[in-house]
Amino acid sequence: MKNYEKIIIGLLAFMPLMGCSPENDIKIPESTTFAFYEQFNSFTEQTEGNSIALSGWTNFAEVGTVKWEEGYYNGTKYAEFTSYQSGQATNIAWLVSPAINMDIMDNETLAFDVAQAYVSSSSNSIDLLVSTNYDGTNVLAANWQPLSFTKPPLDFDTNFDFFSSGLVDLSSYTGSIYLAFRCKGSGTNFSLDGTYELDNIRIFDKK
Repeated sequence: MKNYEKIIIGLLAFMPLMGCSPENDIKIPESTTFAFYEQFNSFTEQTEGNSIALSGWTNFAEVGTVKWEEGYYNGTKYAEFTSYQSGQATNIAWLVSPAINMDIMDNETLAFDVAQAYVSSSSNSIDLLVSTNYDGTNVLAANWQPLSFTKPPLDFDTNFDFFSSGLVDLSSYTGSIYLAFRCKGSGTNFSLDGTYELDNIRIFDKK
C-alpha cells in the first residue's frame, strides 16, 4: 500500500467503516472443501510492496513495468495493483493463477474479495479472465475469455473496503483452467492511477 494511502487511513482510523468488509446482498455459501483457495498467507509486513512471486503464479506486466504487489495492512494480506506514481502513461498487469483441476468436484463456483481505492473511471479497470490453453509462460499467446463478476463501487467512501465478487459459475469447464486478474491504469493520468486489491480466491462446489 502506498504511503499516501496509509496516511489517509491513519487519519480515518476511528471511522467505523474503515478496514472492514461492508455487508452487501451477495451471500456466499459456506464450504470446507475447495478445488482452489488462495489467501496470500505468505505475505508479511516486511515484504509489503514487493512484486508477487508465488509458486505457480504468473505476474506479468503487459504494458509498462508495474506488476501486482504483495499487500499487507493491519494484519490483512492481499494482492495489490496500483499505477500511482509509475510515471508511465499506461500500465497493464496480469496476475495468473496456477493450473486448476476442474474434474475433482461438480458445480464449480468461483468467489473472491475485491477492493478499490481512488478509482474514479471504468477505464481504470480490473477484469477476470479464464483460459484452457495457457502454457504457463506466454500470457498473450493464450486464448482468454472474460468472466463477469460484481465489481466494487467506485465510491471514495468505500476506499479499501473489500466486497464480494458474487458467484461466478465455472461448472462448464473440464480439465485444467487458469484464472487471470488483469488491471489497467496510468501513472500520468490522475483519474486512472487508482488501486485494486484482491483476496480469498476460492473455487468450491455450489450445492
